[in-house]
Amino acid sequence: MKTSLVIVLLGTALSACGGGSDHDSTPVTPPVVVTPPVVIPPVTTPPVSTDAVTLASQAVAAQAGLAVIAGASADEAVYDVAADIGDTWRITFDNAKKTFTVKVLSTQFGLSDRSGTFTSATSGSVTTYTGTDLNLSIDARTRLLTGSLKLGSKASTVSGTGYAVTDVAKLAGSYVFIGAMRNASNGGSRFSPKGSLKIAADGSAQLCNAGVFNAQGVCTAVPGLGEADGANLTLARDSRGLVVARQGQQDFGIVHVHAGDRGLALFIDRYGVNQENVMRVGTLVAAKQQKIGTEINGSYACADQGGTTGKIDIAGSSATVVNNSNGKSHVESVTVNKLGAGTQAVDFDGVAVLKDPQDAQADYSMFMPVSSSLAVEFSTDKSYLTTCLKK
Repeated sequence: MKTSLVIVLLGTALSACGGGSDHDSTPVTPPVVVTPPVVIPPVTTPPVSTDAVTLASQAVAAQAGLAVIAGASADEAVYDVAADIGDTWRITFDNAKKTFTVKVLSTQFGLSDRSGTFTSATSGSVTTYTGTDLNLSIDARTRLLTGSLKLGSKASTVSGTGYAVTDVAKLAGSYVFIGAMRNASNGGSRFSPKGSLKIAADGSAQLCNAGVFNAQGVCTAVPGLGEADGANLTLARDSRGLVVARQGQQDFGIVHVHAGDRGLALFIDRYGVNQENVMRVGTLVAAKQQKIGTEINGSYACADQGGTTGKIDIAGSSATVVNNSNGKSHVESVTVNKLGAGTQAVDFDGVAVLKDPQDAQADYSMFMPVSSSLAVEFSTDKSYLTTCLKK
């Protein structure tokens, strides 16, 4: 990836002739030809150059027993994604024919499959696919897909993975999550859950919204975030190989698992009816809970609701936020490993709070990295999660 040379040395024969008649000529002794031993240099294979992100992601995938989603041919690459409108789609790229297909695996809007052609361009580890109503980026290091896509009349930001789960037990662990939900019919009754998620090896899970699990494992409210709300879930693979989360007898959503270099991340297509029998849709993103450090520094291109909205440049304790619609920018403070804002914030590994000092205390955003490629952001003034691809 990314011949033996045999050297034979031959001796040179030299002859000397003396004077005199034929009768007294001295016989010439033939020289001894010495052939040195054949020297064969050792064959060496150059070391394979694989970056740390790729190695870390592959280790996460192996530990979790994830399998690459297979295509119908060697030219196809397949990704399962959660659409922020509240659907699950399967996107297949045929890199030989330069075509793509979008198969609807779950929809709350009666959407149908579509297909088309694409062009692609690669910069570093990221390949961007563009086509009609399609702009998607894939990081080859982690098999992460994110971007925007339109199906029927619905434009959506999508995020997902090229991996499938083979063993739900291996998803066990502690996660931090943020999300955004709304009514499917009219986009009303916005709700932005955030908090802790625990998954056990038997597939049972506990969701703690607006809170954290205390030392006794009880969902406990975080000051300033309202009343803590817990939910008991069960995760299991269905006949399609998808992981479905259920709350009691009802579906809670479909879970797509990303092998980020920071650990597992879950993209959850959240759908289900509430107590008033109203269909609720949205997305939740959960990442393995761990401290954030300087690795979140950098420049991010961000998008939500199916379009690019702006960029965020993080440098230490400050972030410069640019709004693409008007070109305006402002500076926000960055506080890592906190949940909530101001004096009511509590220690909470895995998220950063971005706060404009000119805004009211209740207005802020939460920035959560899921890998070296991607972070997601919840903002108090939006009804959709924002996905931010690191440049």
